[in-house]
Amino acid sequence: MFNRRHVAFLVSAVCLLLASGAAAAEPMTFTATSSPTHAAPGSAVSYSVTLKNVSPDDEADKAKIAIPPGFTVDGNTVVASAAAAGDCDASTWIADGPLIAVGKINLKRPSGSDHNLCPGATLVVVFSATAATAGAYSWAPELLRGDQPFTLIGDAPTVVVDGTPPNTTITSGPPMLTNQTSASFSFSSNELGGSFECSLDGATFASCTAASYSGLADGSHTFRVRAIDAAGNSDPTPAAYTWTVETRPPTATVTSGPGALTNSRSATFTFAADEPSSFHCELDGGSLAPCSSPLSYQNLGNGGHTLVVRPTDAVGNTGAPSSYSWTIDAIAPETRLGSRPRTRTPALSATFTFSASEAATFQCRLDAGTFTPCGSPKKYARLTRRTHRFEVRAVDAAGNVDSSPAVHRWTTATQRRTVKSASALFAPSSGARLTSPPLLRWRPVARATYYNVQLYRGRLKVWTTWPTGPRLQLRTRWTFLGRQQRLSPGSYRWYVWPGYGRASANRYGRLLGQSSFILVAHVRR
Repeated sequence: MFNRRHVAFLVSAVCLLLASGAAAAEPMTFTATSSPTHAAPGSAVSYSVTLKNVSPDDEADKAKIAIPPGFTVDGNTVVASAAAAGDCDASTWIADGPLIAVGKINLKRPSGSDHNLCPGATLVVVFSATAATAGAYSWAPELLRGDQPFTLIGDAPTVVVDGTPPNTTITSGPPMLTNQTSASFSFSSNELGGSFECSLDGATFASCTAASYSGLADGSHTFRVRAIDAAGNSDPTPAAYTWTVETRPPTATVTSGPGALTNSRSATFTFAADEPSSFHCELDGGSLAPCSSPLSYQNLGNGGHTLVVRPTDAVGNTGAPSSYSWTIDAIAPETRLGSRPRTRTPALSATFTFSASEAATFQCRLDAGTFTPCGSPKKYARLTRRTHRFEVRAVDAAGNVDSSPAVHRWTTATQRRTVKSASALFAPSSGARLTSPPLLRWRPVARATYYNVQLYRGRLKVWTTWPTGPRLQLRTRWTFLGRQQRLSPGSYRWYVWPGYGRASANRYGRLLGQSSFILVAHVRR
C-alpha cells in the first residue's frame, strides 16, 4: 500500500525521467551472462551464470537455469548468491523443490521478502558441470516473481565445448647461428583467444605473452611454445626452435711464409683459422682488405715487412690479428781485398785478407778453379811460377752474392820489379776540402779498356761505375742499386781498379790506389 513517502518518491522519479528525456526501463526484465565461454568435453568445469534484475521496480524471488543437452551438473557444487539492493538484503538462495529437475537448476530465495532480488541486484549461480560432446550450447535462464516470468533482454549466455587442441606456430626468432646473447620470438595459434606457455632449454612451461631472453650462454638453445585455447585444450606438440649462440672469436694462424731473412722481393703466405672464417689482411701498416689463402705479394722493397691477418667467423665474431714479420735484403755485399801478394814476386805462397761491406761469408777461387767457401786470411802454398788470378766474393746472410768479386793478379817469378810507391790517384789531393762535386783523375794504365771506380761515404758504398777513361766528374745526385743518392757534406773515400777486355769478363788489375776528400758545403743543384 502506497503512503505519502512512496507517492512523493514516485512523483520525483517521474519528473526526473521526464526532465532527462530518457526512456523508462521495461518492467520485469533481466539480463544474463556466463563464464567461461569455452570448455573442453569430459572435464568438470566451474561455471558462473549471472542474472541481473533490470526492472524499474519489480522484485524476483525464483530463478531457473536450463542445463544444455549432454551436460551433467554436480548438484553438490551449486551455490547461488544474491546481492543486496534497495530494500533487499544479500542472501544465499536455496533449492526450489528438487535442486535439479526437468533438466534445470531450480532456485528460490530463502524465507522473507527482504531476500528477494531487487531491481539492480544480481544473482550469481556457481556450479560444476561436465559436457559430453563438443558443440555450442546455451544456459537458458529464467527469473520469476511467483509464477510470473521476467523477460530476458538479449541472448541467453552460451558456452562452446571444444575438444580439438590448437596448433602453435613460431613466426620469428633469432638466426640459427648468431653471436647475439639475446633472443626474441613471436608466435601464433590457429585459434583466436586462448593463451600460450613457453619453455627455454627444457625448463618447465610457464605462461607467456611474449618471449625475450638475454644473457644467453654460448652453445645450442631450444625454445618451445604451446598454445592453450579458450576451452583449455593445450597443443600436444609444442612448436620448437633451436639455434646456436657463439661469441668466441676465431683464432688465425699464418701457417707459412718467407724466411725471416730473404733476398726475394716476392712473398707468398698461407693462413687458416680454427673455424670457418673469412679474412682481412694488412701489409706494413696499410689498410685492412679482404684476402684469402694463399696470398702473394710482388716487387717488395728492401727492409722489414709485417703481414697482419684478422679472421672473422660466419656470425661476425672478429678474432685478434695474427702477424708475420720478415726482412728482405736484395742488395749484394761489396767485397774488399786487404793484404795480397805484390804483382810480381818470387814467393811460391800467397796470403790474402779480405772483408765485406756487411756481415757475410766468403767464397774464393784460384785461377780456373771453382768458388769454394773460405775465410780471411786465405793462404796458398806450392804455387807454380806463372801468372795467377785470385778471386773472392762475399755472400750475405740473405744469400746475396757479390756479382763483381774482388780480383788480384800476380806473377811468381825470380825477378822482382820495383813498384812505384806514388799513388796513381792524383786529383783531388787526398784529404782535400771541397765545396762542389770534384773531377776525379788518376794515372792511366796500359792496355786497360775501362776502370772500376767505387765511392764510399763512411763504411757505406754509395756508388760504383765503369768509365772508359782515367777521369770521372762526380754529380750532385745519382741512382745506385735502385736508390736515389745525394752528394751531401761529409767525408768520402774513392778507389780505382783497371779493367781489361770486355767489361762482362770481369778481368781487373791490381788496385791503383785510394784517396779521400771532404765536402764542406751543401751542393747546389
